[in-house]
Amino acid sequence: MDNKPISKYLLLVFLGCWLGGVFDGMDSTLMTVVMPVAIKELVRSSDKAIVSQAGAIVTAVFLLGWTLGGIFFGLLGDKIGRVKSMIISIILYALFTGLAGLSQETYQLAICRFLTGLGIGGELVSITTYLAEVWPERSRAIAIGILLTSYQAGVFVAGLITYVVADWRIVFFIGAAPAVLALFLRFSLKESDSWLHSKKQETEKTSELTLLKQLFSKEYRYDAIRGALIFCGLLIGYWASLSWIPTWIQSLFPASYTATSERSIATMIQGVFAVLGCASAGFFAERIGRRFSILFGFLGCFFASMLLFMTNATFSPVVYVECALLGYFIGLGQAIVYIYLPELFPTSIRATGTGFGLNAGRITTVFAVFMLPYTVSVFGSYSTAAFIFALSYLLSASVSFFAKETKGKPLPV
Repeated sequence: MDNKPISKYLLLVFLGCWLGGVFDGMDSTLMTVVMPVAIKELVRSSDKAIVSQAGAIVTAVFLLGWTLGGIFFGLLGDKIGRVKSMIISIILYALFTGLAGLSQETYQLAICRFLTGLGIGGELVSITTYLAEVWPERSRAIAIGILLTSYQAGVFVAGLITYVVADWRIVFFIGAAPAVLALFLRFSLKESDSWLHSKKQETEKTSELTLLKQLFSKEYRYDAIRGALIFCGLLIGYWASLSWIPTWIQSLFPASYTATSERSIATMIQGVFAVLGCASAGFFAERIGRRFSILFGFLGCFFASMLLFMTNATFSPVVYVECALLGYFIGLGQAIVYIYLPELFPTSIRATGTGFGLNAGRITTVFAVFMLPYTVSVFGSYSTAAFIFALSYLLSASVSFFAKETKGKPLPV
């Protein structure tokens, strides 16, 4: 396949995966932008501590769903195929994003966000694994890096929707739109040849336990653990600091002022520059290798977080500039890991390994997000709390020193 030109079908594959990623980013981000308003309405209080705690619970439950969905759909993708698991995950997160708009109590919103998380976690594993297997090797890293612009483009779309639509319930109803994409994928995409060939080679029916045993065999366990640790640092930094930027921006204004436009604009700017970071990831990966690209990206995330959270006591246009810088490095770091993980595992456990690497560390993230309100109360500000959790980027940078380099190597079979 490596010598074949990029066909119209491959471009169709890319479009389908890219749109899936856009809607992933959109539906996962909508909550972070509308959270200050939605949670206040559902808890019927403007008390900062009550709103923060309720918001943290909803976010933590969402991330728990994402974790379980990523691991489950990784296993499912290795069993029933990448395309089928992709379609199921899209229907799941689209349906429950829309239903979230009907919530009358916080627990109802939390349930909807948990089920949304299941689908989003599964979709990101499916599109990454699928594209890695069908795309020509010579430009695979660049293609996956550009694919990851989709998630960040979805962040921009979420900011745009919330800028135009004031009612948080309508925002969630709009979030149900991705269900249409499932029909497009159902009739347009065929299963990857690599997966089909792998299934033909099986001598017996593969169970989820068999897949996990293979993943944690001596040959692959350390790659799986290192991959999970690298992405864990990004997850903690993203969800315990970056995703709280809209709430942090709101805290920079008087309580009587609702900073709707400022929160939405910052989210859009962050999304635009994260797209640029993702788009450049493949070029970094091919030029300096996967390990050094991870190191560069995550060190950038740390220093950009320090600049944003520790130098702004009041809101000014500088916040937009620093959000752009952090968005770029988040996009770069995220895309590099998505390029890297599928290259570590053979076809039979590629989705399982990728799903584990992208989601195992999310359990720690759930704890970190749940602890954020308590950290805010201890240190007295979102800024300090967010920066403390941004230290996790240094974990990813450190682990990259011990990771295996995969630049220039074909996918394991």
